[in-house]
Order: sequence, then structure tokens, then C-alpha cells
Amino acid sequence: MESLQDFIMIDPSKKVSDEELQAWRAEVDRKDQEKLQQDILKNKRRYYRRDSLWGTSGEQTFSFEQWEPSMQRNVKKAHAVKEQAIALFKKLRVGDNFNIMLMGTAGNGKTALVLAIMNALQRFSHRTVMFVSVVDLRELVMHDFADYEAERKQNRVERSMREVDVLILDDFGSEAGGMNNVGSATERLQQFWFRVAEARQAKTKDGKKRFSTIITTNNKRSDLERMYNSKIVSRLVTKKPENQIVFAGLEDVRE
Repeated sequence: MESLQDFIMIDPSKKVSDEELQAWRAEVDRKDQEKLQQDILKNKRRYYRRDSLWGTSGEQTFSFEQWEPSMQRNVKKAHAVKEQAIALFKKLRVGDNFNIMLMGTAGNGKTALVLAIMNALQRFSHRTVMFVSVVDLRELVMHDFADYEAERKQNRVERSMREVDVLILDDFGSEAGGMNNVGSATERLQQFWFRVAEARQAKTKDGKKRFSTIITTNNKRSDLERMYNSKIVSRLVTKKPENQIVFAGLEDVRE
């Protein structure tokens, strides 16, 4: 911590005025508070990183700088989805809360762009972010609860999903469509999703939405409504066209 003399830059033999002393104390308090907030954010981000579910590929990173429109035949469309993602990131960065949907066929870059949004939020904002592969989440939720550690992990992951500023749900719908029950999520999974979705409806004292949820999906909204309770879909999946990034016209670029 800097000394009082360093702060007020005067001859030590001179008397320090009450105003100078108060100014020094205020500056020290400000810096202490700033460091405290930074430490709190760092710890929160560490918890949400721990509770993220990354799938079989493990933790991934991607940035807007890495997005190459030239990899697509429809370069104009590839530019457009990137610019829309950047515009939505900028709104999230300043604290606006709303849901986002990235929709298209498999392999055309939805996960890459949502990772770019996540990367930008971590670099250029004070928002907390959590990534959840819904396929991994299904395995966790449907795990035998005789396993105490699995139950404990599920409770921890659910708490983080309910509280994180920006929740990313990757491949939403795939965990339901792959089950042998006519494409609908099981009751246990439905109950889990409803608890998370309801918690993320929370509002601030002035009535503004507190959280943002971003989903990537290969499904249309009508498909999702057949898989899940309509209350879950309405809480997690945006209807606003300006918050939907549609990848129609882009191709599978996976090798």
C-alpha cells in the first residue's frame, strides 16, 4: 500500500490537512474495494469453470478472431452470423440480460461462435459464464443416486446453472431426442430443467431480467416443444428474431 506521503506528494515536515488525509483514505478504500471485487469475480469464475460440463472433447476455447468466413462457400452469411454474435456480446457486456438461440444443422459453427461469445465475456466484461454440454448433463442427472458423489456433483452443478450470469447450453434437445421415449425428456430430466429455467426467470428490484441463457440447437422451436414441457421452452428459448442466430446456408466444416 502506498504511503500517505507518496499519495499527497508533500514535504513530510509539513502538516497534513484533514482534507488531504480524507482524500488519501478514500483512495486507499477505493483501491481495496476494487481489489476485493476482482478477487470475488476471480473466485466465482473458478467455481463456474469447475462446474462446467464440456463433453467428451474436454474444455474448449474459441475467439471471434478465429472465425474464418472463407471456410464457407456462403462467405456473406458467415460474416453476418459473426457480426450478429458480436453485436449480442456487446449488449451482454454492458449488463443487458436476455436469451439467445444459435440454430442450425450439425457442424456449421454454432458451438464455435458461442465459445467466442464466452471468451469475449471473460476477457472484456465482469460477467460470469458457465458452459454445459446437455448430453453430459443428461448423464449426470440420470446417474444412479446410490452414488453419493454423483448426487453431490449434480446438486453443485444445478446451483451454478441457476446462479451464473450467462449460462450456455450446448446442443439443447439432443439429450431428449436420443432417448427411447418418442423424443421427449424423462420426468427426472424435465424436473431438473424446470428448476433451472424457473430460477433463471428472476428479476432485479427494478423488474429487469437478472440472467441470460444462450442455447445452441439443431432443432426447431416446435421440435423442442415436443421434447420438453412448454414452460421450460418458454423460459429458456427466445422468440425474438433479433436474438436468434440462424445458421441456415452454412455447411458442416468439421473434418
